[in-house]
Formats: sequence, structure tokens, C-alpha cells
Amino acid sequence: MPKKIAAFALLSVLALASCSAAGDSGQMPQDSTHQKAASASPSAQETDPADMSPAEVATTAGAVMAAKLGFPNSARITGQDLKDLAKKPDALKDIVVLPGACQGTIDDLNWSPVQLGTQAARTDFTNEAQNITGSIEVAKLDSDADRAAVAAHNKNVAKILSDCSGVKINGLDYSEDLKFSDPAVEKADSSLYYTRNGQYPQDSLVLISSTKDYAAMVSFVSAAPINDAKFNQVATSILDAALTQVK
Repeated sequence: MPKKIAAFALLSVLALASCSAAGDSGQMPQDSTHQKAASASPSAQETDPADMSPAEVATTAGAVMAAKLGFPNSARITGQDLKDLAKKPDALKDIVVLPGACQGTIDDLNWSPVQLGTQAARTDFTNEAQNITGSIEVAKLDSDADRAAVAAHNKNVAKILSDCSGVKINGLDYSEDLKFSDPAVEKADSSLYYTRNGQYPQDSLVLISSTKDYAAMVSFVSAAPINDAKFNQVATSILDAALTQVK
């Protein structure tokens, strides 16, 4: 049985992996979209499959695949923690993005499937060294509006790559550069790799794919580069394992 994850933060482009107290000046706000809840419960493998929703079964399958590929420590995000992730954070409050035309585009990076407000599930995982963190997230597409929301996000990713591949984010006493590139993961509906060079440099990989009735997202954050074909295959395998359960 996988052991419970030690506290770690899975952070998106707008989050700061900070060890200092919240509210310190000169720091970017944390983004709860990709932040692991500190009170996460043990792995979904401790839950009777008969009591799990299709989305929960899918994220469990993704976590099992992650364990096989070197990420054995996992934790389900449930209850209030999952509800909190369903609320898109105002991560750009008091933050200026340059060029200004990229402000809204960058803010959309805080989107994730659980924000659709439908049946959703998420499991976070990490490797033994706990220097790479990841998550698999699955949500049901209940309506054409849900499908349109996923399509809009994927379109926004394409816009980032074409028009906003390099941006600067400035706070009151804070500044960092973000660089985006296409990891060219053919099996994903959208794929994005990005780096940040602030006080806490990090590299991130995000893949999103959908079936007719479900959307899934795999995210990784690392303090070291993970932009290689082998790691892309790890992420793709986790995504495929999840989506196979909801086809």
C-alpha cells in the first residue's frame, strides 16, 4: 500500500513554491489549482472500487501507472480540498503580465478540469526523492458547455505558444520570466512545457486529453528540467491509463 505523501506543493505557473510564511511581500500568490492540499487522504487504493465514481476509478488507474513509472507515493484529494480546487483562484491579483496582451491568456493557466463543477477526482503523487511532483485529474463532461470550456482552454494553450511564449510577471516587489514551449506530445489534445526563473525556479509539464464524456489532465512540476521524450512518455502513459477507464 502506498505511503501517504509527505507535504509537497504541486504548483502551476502562477504559484510560488515558497517555504516562507504566507503573505510575505515580494512573493507571488499561491495558486490552488495545482497546489496539493496538506490534509490529503491516503491513496485511493484504500477505497472499495464499488464505492468509487468513474472519475475516481480513472484517477486511481493513473496513480497506479504513476507508481509503476517511479512515483509510488500518492494521495487522493477529496472533500473540502477538492471543492477548494474547483474554485478558480485570483492568482493575478496585483500582478502585471508583460506584454499586457498576454494577461488574460496567462491567467487561464489556472484552469483545470475540476473547475467544471461536475463529477471530478484528483490524485497527487511524487517520486521517492520527492523532487518531482505530479497529479492526475479527471472530470465528467456533462454538457456542451463543459466540452466548450475544455476546447477553449486548449485553444488558449495554442495562443500561449504562438503569441505569449515569453512573458514577464511583476508584483509589488517581485519579478520573474516565464518561457513556454511545445513538448510535442501527439496523443494529447494540448501539451505545454514551461519554465520560471524566479526565486524558486521550476519546470512544469501539463497534458490534457478528452474522451466524449470525460476530460483528464496530467501535471508535473520539478526543480530540474524534465523536457525530454522519456518523461513525456511517462506523462502520456499516466494520462492514457486514466482515460482508458472512462472511454
